[in-house]
Amino acid sequence: MSLDDFEATIDLHGEFVEEAIERLDRFLDQAILSTQNDVKVIHGHGGGRLKSAVRAYLKTSRYVSDSHTGEPWEGGDGVTIVTLKVDQ
Repeated sequence: MSLDDFEATIDLHGEFVEEAIERLDRFLDQAILSTQNDVKVIHGHGGGRLKSAVRAYLKTSRYVSDSHTGEPWEGGDGVTIVTLKVDQ
């Protein structure tokens, strides 16, 4: 996939935490390179382990300026919207 074709959404729901965090890290690398401002991370509701792990990871990522729970039309609590630091 070229950076011109970058899809600004990643779907992690149903994955194991460790694998999901690795994919999310690679996804954020690509997002920064493609100069995205905002991306959507789908993690679902489930038991909450994946959602908690994703949100904790985003708080530590050097690429993330801000993140928040999706609005109802974006997927609600099963989604996290991420604002990236575009001046990397």
